[in-house]
Amino acid sequence: MDKPSPLEILMSEFMPAPEAATVEAQVAKIQEPPAVKLLGDLRTPTYGSDPDELLKWRFLYRGGVCLLCGPTGVGKSALGMQGAMYWSLGRDLFGIMPGEVYQKAGMRILIVQAENDDGDLAEMRDGVLKGCEDLSDEEKALARKRVAICTICDKSAEPFAQALRYLLTAGFPGTGQPYDMVIVDPAFAYLGGDSNSQKDVSHFMRELLNPLLQKHRVGMILLHHTNKPLRGKEKDSWAAGDYAYLGAGSAEWINPARAALALRSLGSDTIFELRAPKRGKRLRWVDADGEPTVVKYVAHHREAGVICWREATAEEVADVMSKGKGGRRKQNDDFECVHAVMHRPGESQSFYVDLVAGALACGKETVRKMLKVCTKAGWIRERGDQQFRRYEVTESGRNEAEIRPSTRNWTSQ
Repeated sequence: MDKPSPLEILMSEFMPAPEAATVEAQVAKIQEPPAVKLLGDLRTPTYGSDPDELLKWRFLYRGGVCLLCGPTGVGKSALGMQGAMYWSLGRDLFGIMPGEVYQKAGMRILIVQAENDDGDLAEMRDGVLKGCEDLSDEEKALARKRVAICTICDKSAEPFAQALRYLLTAGFPGTGQPYDMVIVDPAFAYLGGDSNSQKDVSHFMRELLNPLLQKHRVGMILLHHTNKPLRGKEKDSWAAGDYAYLGAGSAEWINPARAALALRSLGSDTIFELRAPKRGKRLRWVDADGEPTVVKYVAHHREAGVICWREATAEEVADVMSKGKGGRRKQNDDFECVHAVMHRPGESQSFYVDLVAGALACGKETVRKMLKVCTKAGWIRERGDQQFRRYEVTESGRNEAEIRPSTRNWTSQ
């Protein structure tokens, strides 16, 4: 008698069949058996000509999911649509750049959403386009033709996956060409289970979405709500990696996702932090001084009625970060930290905390927050590790110091 194959053994152990069924019948039900490759046969991506690279530098590729998390009502849908428009044109949004293949050819993008009617969607489209002042009229017209939208508000779990499979198989309206990216808004609408359940979320992400995306070779931006805002010491104690888990519900939301972006409130209803907590270094963002970062600051458009995001200015960020309880500005004392560092460069954090606290007659924790404000504004920067941090003033800080003179003589403090 022939020895059973490994696949037959697997089927008998994990997929017991009815007595009348045969192993062949069971194997026939497996439409796509898992592929096995030799390690040496894997192909190294060629940057600049890689059709799988949707967002540089492989921050998102075909078959992968990027989780975009943000508070409810903040404008995630508008950000998703704005991203779709820019990427469809091969343009970057906030330094998130399409792969070079798509910088030349653009993208075909599908938005699947559940919560807005056609009127709201049209207003969002018009509001985004009105605020995108760096796009020409020709580019705006082209973006309208390269982004498709579908409303599905009555399906979740398997029925939603079936509907998405149909859309991806049918291809772009009028041409039938395959989509490059699909944006799903929001995840809660289509889960069809308990968002806190690892089992339910894993089934949705790993068994429904991932195989579908890989089969159709399309990337996904999945919009998801964040947890309730952190408060006090809990907020201050978060490490950089913790931000990947801002999404509400089970940690399994982020685990299968290849990348993540998170909108985080800074206490303002217009200025927000955009953080890339997973694979963020692949974006190759740099701050005002050319230092690597995974954080940018974004804001709502200033004009009423324009539904569009823009980069926040350093002054706006500093103003928000330096507000105390009740939203009151601590006058101009935060910038005194810049003068202290400029006149006494290269010292430790504890040195400046003692120096500024004594000069301003304030608490040491207040000075630590002021140093953080000045660092985020790009006026000073840290050198060394957490234990031996040293501070120095940036070129931006020196320029700002010329127009914001100190009221104290820091060299004699």
